[in-house]
Parts: sequence; C-alpha cells; structure tokens
Amino acid sequence: MKHTLTVYLSDDCWSCEETHRILDEVTPQFPNLLLRRIDTRQEPLPEGVFAIPTYLLDGKVISLGNPTRAALQKRLAALFRLEGG
Repeated sequence: MKHTLTVYLSDDCWSCEETHRILDEVTPQFPNLLLRRIDTRQEPLPEGVFAIPTYLLDGKVISLGNPTRAALQKRLAALFRLEGG
C-alpha cells in the first residue's frame, strides 16, 4: 500500500532547513512512501495544522516540529512492517 507523508514548511521558517535535511536522509529508505513538501507560502495550512513544520502521515499529524531522524525512521518502518512491506 502507498502511504503519503505530507510536510508543511516554508523557506522563511528557521527550522525548515533541518526539515529538508531530515526528509532527504530518511525518506529514500521507504520507496513506497509518497513525499509531499507543501510550501505554506503557496498553499494555505489545512484545518488542524497550525505550525510549521508539521508532518502528516496519511492525513494524520505525527509531528509538530521536526522529529528526530530516528523517531521518523522508526515510525515509518513500523508502518511498513505492519503491512509486510
């Protein structure tokens, strides 16, 4: 099954530089993951998202602010392991 990790960020957000580095390091390990980086200057925040960066996995908030690389990797690995993939 394909899963989507949507991350809301902005170039004028001081911690979003780290967000890009985290995503570039962790997400390539999960080829069945669709990654969407949403620039909040181009698209408004959806209901329930009030800060950046915010990470949503299949539409559910999994992190307000940047998770550690290990925490994100563990969360994604558990998701795909549960599905046998």
